[in-house]
Amino acid sequence: MRKILIATLALAPIAFAGAAQAQGTVRGAQRGVEDGSAAAGPVGGVVGGAVGAATGTVGGVLGTDPDPARRARENRREERIERQERLGR
Repeated sequence: MRKILIATLALAPIAFAGAAQAQGTVRGAQRGVEDGSAAAGPVGGVVGGAVGAATGTVGGVLGTDPDPARRARENRREERIERQERLGR
């Protein structure tokens, strides 16, 4: 029983990293195909898909934020709330 627990704890980080990588890969490939197709037609879609998958994989492994615009909106909202609290509104 103890050996199974140790093996599970040792392999869990690898499984989680693989899941993050897969999510980044699929999302990156989809966006790459869409952007590449819009910019350069079918050939752009193929190239964009490959580049997007590679970029998404790296981003998934490193844990980068896929939506920096969302983070910027949240920061602006927090600043607005803080400003209203300072002014007593």
